[in-house]
Formats: sequence, C-alpha cells, structure tokens
Amino acid sequence: MIITAKMTSKNQVTIPKAVRDLLALKKADTLEFVIDDDNQVSLKRQPDDSPDQFWNTIREQEAKYGSYDTPTVEWGEDVGSEKIDE
Repeated sequence: MIITAKMTSKNQVTIPKAVRDLLALKKADTLEFVIDDDNQVSLKRQPDDSPDQFWNTIREQEAKYGSYDTPTVEWGEDVGSEKIDE
C-alpha cells in the first residue's frame, strides 16, 4: 500500500487517515521514525506503556502538582494546641 502526503512550508505533514487508522493512532500518541541504512523510513506508534511515555507523564504531573521534594509553605510559628469543638 502506498499513501502520500505533502509537507507544508513549515515542514509539517498531516498523517493521512488511512495511516492513522492502520496504526490505531490517537491524540497525544508518540510516534517513532525509524530510518535504515538505505534512508528508508518507517513509522511506528510507541506503546502507551513504554518507559518514555511513563516518564513523560511523570514530568507533566510534576510540573502541574510539584513533587515530593517540593518545599512546603512556611506558615509561621505554631500557636499552640488546637482544640476542635466536639
């Protein structure tokens, strides 16, 4: 099967629907371009459980929520014991 696509002036290519369907691509998938010694290119979808995908998710979450090492906010000295009405 041969499917063609054109590169834009910004060096972007839209992956044709037939290819997206064949590779079961979805939004935010990571694609891998494999180039052999004869400059032949193949395209693969990285599995969702790949280590790269896992660490990308970790970095995204850390940027959004911080990490265990993120310093806590200093609210000042403790006033004393706190009592909760029963």
